[in-house]
Amino acid sequence: MNNMKSLYILLLAQISVQLKCDNTRIQATIGSTLTITCTYKANQYRFSKKYWCAGDSRSSCEVLMDTDGFTHAVYRTRAQIIDGASRGLTVYIRDLKLDDSGTYWVAIDKIYADFMIRIQVTITKEAVIKPNVWPLSSPEMTCWGQPSVFRCRSERGADVQYTWYRVGHPNNIVLHHSSDLYLHCSNITEDSQLFCSAFNDVSSQRSEFVSLHLLQSAEKDCVYRISSNAFSSYECIRSTTSLSTSIQTTEKFLSSTTVSHLTWSQNKTTSWSGLPMWYECLRWILSSVMITILCVVHSCSKYTSSKHPKDV
Repeated sequence: MNNMKSLYILLLAQISVQLKCDNTRIQATIGSTLTITCTYKANQYRFSKKYWCAGDSRSSCEVLMDTDGFTHAVYRTRAQIIDGASRGLTVYIRDLKLDDSGTYWVAIDKIYADFMIRIQVTITKEAVIKPNVWPLSSPEMTCWGQPSVFRCRSERGADVQYTWYRVGHPNNIVLHHSSDLYLHCSNITEDSQLFCSAFNDVSSQRSEFVSLHLLQSAEKDCVYRISSNAFSSYECIRSTTSLSTSIQTTEKFLSSTTVSHLTWSQNKTTSWSGLPMWYECLRWILSSVMITILCVVHSCSKYTSSKHPKDV
């Protein structure tokens, strides 16, 4: 028994000298790239076949690709093994999937017994990060009782799901299982704090709190304000009644102003005689020019007569 252990240790020591990899336990996320670089004695094994195989047993693992040009169908578009001789042996696998988790071997083909190093690969979903929340329309419209939609989104993570909650005691209350939360007067009955949870199989993160302040309750014409550290704050100064009155007054003012403007424009573009204004202006200009010419001619005639009087 001791002889077997000694032989095994001696074998491992020999392999570590002949073939050595930079990482034998790899943890990566879905969609990322796996890269393993191994060095070997190029002067002895430059022309030996190197390969990558999968399986718990070194004696029965399935070869997935080798340096002689073979590549398994499942690897053809996303994996490669490159023998750089003195620069080392490199294994690339792109677009990692959950199914890529498992035990692999980097090996050098050799008579009697191949040099093989065990590689343990674990692929997980990418953890989510703290989600952002923002309004899809101008939040100031809540001052007029208009509905608003808020979106929640985490920039990282695979298969991310979202749920909106209202802070409650002792337990938070689920509002909606979606990234978007729709708010309107019929479902706003009191002040409250809201938040979004982004989660997948790996982790869960909460967004910033969104505070909802009910300023005037009503089924259709409520006034509410939303504030959060995630976006700019605003104020609702006037109530719904004053806002409606202001809107109506503004509409009446604009209407009367428009009518007055049209009437004035019509009067301006039409003369008292019913002719267009430009025609009247042209007529007055021509008349003024003719009178001026006549005056100049008359003045010149008088000057000439005074300088050369007629003989008596």
